[in-house]
Amino acid sequence: MTVNPLAIWVPVFAMMALVLVVAYLTFRERVRQFKALRVHPQKVSTRGEFAATLKDTRCADNFSNLFETPVMFYVACIGLYVTQTVSVSALVLACLYVLLRVGHSVVHCGRNVVFTRFKLFAASMLVLLGLWVVWGLTLLQLMG
Repeated sequence: MTVNPLAIWVPVFAMMALVLVVAYLTFRERVRQFKALRVHPQKVSTRGEFAATLKDTRCADNFSNLFETPVMFYVACIGLYVTQTVSVSALVLACLYVLLRVGHSVVHCGRNVVFTRFKLFAASMLVLLGLWVVWGLTLLQLMG
């Protein structure tokens, strides 16, 4: 069953909102640490210098994570839209993926309990795989 293809943009915009929230948290934390440690930003111009100098890199690390596997989410959503194959199951999986990534970001930027974070990451990867399988099977059906 297909739905309005425009609906797939809802989880995409939600994911973009998550990226913007984590970007803000990263900026806020960096400024706080620069001031507290009296570090000039130029002294931490590389990732290695940054990690060695600043004590809390959780939000910055999470921000980087949001440009790794979520890329496959964006590709799938754009592909679903372009091929006009957005189904209820694809939309539900896309929304579930975003919810799991929000949970992952909350844990990563918060208490950073690694095992909890890993479970959320693994679940999001399974959901992402499911999204690709649903889309792939739909395309195979259309090809006859």
